[in-house]
Amino acid sequence: MAAKLRYIYGTMGSTKTMRLLATAYDFEQKGIGFLAIKPAMDDRDGVNTIKSRIGIERECISFDFSVNLYELIEKRKDDIKWVLVDECQFMTEKQVNELALVVDNLSIEVMCYGLRTNFLGKCFDGSKRLFEIADEIEEVKAYCSCGNRASFNARFDENGNFCNVGESILIGGDSIYKPLCRKCFFEKMNLNSKI
Repeated sequence: MAAKLRYIYGTMGSTKTMRLLATAYDFEQKGIGFLAIKPAMDDRDGVNTIKSRIGIERECISFDFSVNLYELIEKRKDDIKWVLVDECQFMTEKQVNELALVVDNLSIEVMCYGLRTNFLGKCFDGSKRLFEIADEIEEVKAYCSCGNRASFNARFDENGNFCNVGESILIGGDSIYKPLCRKCFFEKMNLNSKI
């Protein structure tokens, strides 16, 4: 059976990281070699740490935009069968391509966990490339406060006001971002009035 590049995506708070950590735990219990990595720009829980909102965490390798992921993983190829990537939306398109080569040339399974879109509803570069080339794509469902399925990561300021301007990337948690359905997101963005 050929190795695969998998993309598991969802909104903030949808349990993506918890799933990654549960998979890592399962691999450890079964003696399956794996490598857990994440982009260094996600430093809210410290460098070289993957942490879920429910409080579980583990060590990982953090990498920046200049790191060739193929080379990083190739050095460990004899010890691992899986690579688990947290916050994959922050990868460059080139790094996603490197992960595809890890799958195709090294026969190592790769599971990428991350967001689909930024706070304006636009695809991150890493996410876009994963949608284009991943072998399998899975959505982790979350829900808006209205009860509909959430698919957007809305950003709010310290006073609880909806933000529709600012830097594309602002590392933060539940105090900054809330998952919204398309209807609620469009209402906040005033897109309904522009149709």
